[in-house]
Amino acid sequence: MAQQKDNTRPLTPKQEKFCRNYVEIGNASEAYRLAYNCAKMKQSTVWECASKLLSNRKVATRIAELQEEYAEATRVDRAKVEKVLMGIVEVDPTDMYYIDEATGKPKLKAPNQMPVHLRKALKKIKNKRGEVSYEFNGKTEAAKLLASMNGWEAPKKVEMGGNMAIEGKHVMDFSELPEDDEPEQ
Repeated sequence: MAQQKDNTRPLTPKQEKFCRNYVEIGNASEAYRLAYNCAKMKQSTVWECASKLLSNRKVATRIAELQEEYAEATRVDRAKVEKVLMGIVEVDPTDMYYIDEATGKPKLKAPNQMPVHLRKALKKIKNKRGEVSYEFNGKTEAAKLLASMNGWEAPKKVEMGGNMAIEGKHVMDFSELPEDDEPEQ
């Protein structure tokens, strides 16, 4: 009687390394080369061994677990994104300047003098021979992203029937479509 493989045993250290490398780089052959000694192996052999590992139920399960962990760790909270976008929309340019007491003229603040919300809206800081300039993320683009995320640009009214209209504008007349032919028997 043939012995069955023990599926309750944990992965070997090399299998675990293969799984982690595969999730990180997405290439099974390269993940295999990083986890195992392949110096004397042909490319086709490396590919076959990597494919066999991917088809191993325990390895596939571990890869799925690692992918879920990675996805969870990199998931961005929607509220945080909206807060950053609102910060860009609400930037007040007067927060960038102060009035020089000696000259009475406005002067550009250094980044460490700016409020945090203003620094978060910065896209670039340029310094050309001591002349500093700031470039901010666009308010319009940020507002459009917010609108898109919140469905503000979705059609307000859709009428179905013989005609289709979006916000009162005629889009399509369904009566113009050809009738379906009778199905063949």
